[in-house]
Amino acid sequence: MTRPPAVRDVFSAIGHPRRRAIMSALATGNRAVSELVLTVGGSQPTVSEHLAQLRKVGLVTYAKRGRERVYCLEMAPLHDITDWLSSLETFWDDRFERLGYTIQTLQQEEDT
Repeated sequence: MTRPPAVRDVFSAIGHPRRRAIMSALATGNRAVSELVLTVGGSQPTVSEHLAQLRKVGLVTYAKRGRERVYCLEMAPLHDITDWLSSLETFWDDRFERLGYTIQTLQQEEDT
């Protein structure tokens, strides 16, 4: 089962641990780049580069506040991942149900 292109892009963006840390920091509230540097570590250019990747797939937006950019987490692109995972959940639920039935049948045969 392949992922739709939008989901692949979001997966790629969240694949890096520092980008996930940035998203976690933004989940608690909007933050300026300088605040994110202090929170997640790394240099300002590195954090800005990660923010650019997240912005590219729509996971963050920003607003100018004076000379700073204040970033905000956007959840909509994560819904594509949730939808894709839900389709896998149906697949695995069916498999586990069959496995449970097989195990139960084998146990009954073993008891007789």
